[in-house]
Amino acid sequence: MDKNFLVIENISKSFGENKVLENINLNISKSEFFGLLGSSGSGKTTLLRILGGFEKPDTGRVILDGVDITNLEPFNRPLNYMFQSYALFPHLNVFNNLAFGIKENFTSKEIEIKVKDIAELLSIKDLLNRKTKQLSGGEQQRVALGRCLIKKPKLLLLDEPLAALDKKLRSKTQLELTALQKKLQITFVFVTHDQEEAMSLSDRMAIMKNGLILECSTPEEIYENPKSLYTANFIGIANIIEIYQKDKNYYSDDLDINFYLSRDLKNTKTNILLRPEKIKIQSINNSKIYPFNSFSGEVLEKSYLGSFTRYEIKINNKIISVLDQNFNSNSNYNFPIGEKVMCSWEKESIKILED
Repeated sequence: MDKNFLVIENISKSFGENKVLENINLNISKSEFFGLLGSSGSGKTTLLRILGGFEKPDTGRVILDGVDITNLEPFNRPLNYMFQSYALFPHLNVFNNLAFGIKENFTSKEIEIKVKDIAELLSIKDLLNRKTKQLSGGEQQRVALGRCLIKKPKLLLLDEPLAALDKKLRSKTQLELTALQKKLQITFVFVTHDQEEAMSLSDRMAIMKNGLILECSTPEEIYENPKSLYTANFIGIANIIEIYQKDKNYYSDDLDINFYLSRDLKNTKTNILLRPEKIKIQSINNSKIYPFNSFSGEVLEKSYLGSFTRYEIKINNKIISVLDQNFNSNSNYNFPIGEKVMCSWEKESIKILED
């Protein structure tokens, strides 16, 4: 796999006094599905627009498959850009929307074959005669995707590709999009502020904040072992607890308990991350009290979410979130508000945030 297929080198960009990107460096592999994740104003869309040629960087280079494309116009780049709005032509039917980008380079027969092939791939062959305004959001998204893919670009850039879809359709489309990308082996780079979308689509992803890349790794690594406090809080639900060395143990003033860690700390005081699904919740009557990695608390809030229940557990003045899978309807697994419960976790579930 060519790990230097797309090289983003020392890219910086300012709009007036506002520095939007600062010295961005990324290497993206051929056929990789790469996500840029960040909150509004993090610089992710500006970086995507620089890759597409719609913005010029103040400094740095963009190299695609060995060719410096930094100063090329968008229409001269071997890539396509799928806009959040889809930018379909309302006066054209689906066939002509798909054919629009290739009509000058192929014969009518060749165009017909290519359109039918991409329509078959995207399961929209029955829609070719429809106008785009007659299509659902999911169908429009497929047409926009098809119009980009029909040109067989080396790189496809997607700006919030699933933002216009409802939650259920978004989940279905995520699976379809990853399967399609693996089949076509085209490099995809997409922008999103949706953590779940980034996690489900990306082979790797970069977390952006204030024009900087904080971390770049696989979704599993970023979720399970975030390097920074910001990333730990940004991805998923996070219980952040400050601990420090006390005698030979580690202790939390907030929880008033001892922690047993799988490794020693570099610092005498640090934050740790404890994900809610790593915490076991039990009735206080049925559980053993451990000197480490457990506490008793009171159920303050409870949200039934179908496959699991989220509890907010109050201990001293701290609230700890716990996710408990609903694998049993027995009342032992259903704790009412106000009940005292015991929470415990394995030492391996504690992630140390020393950055």
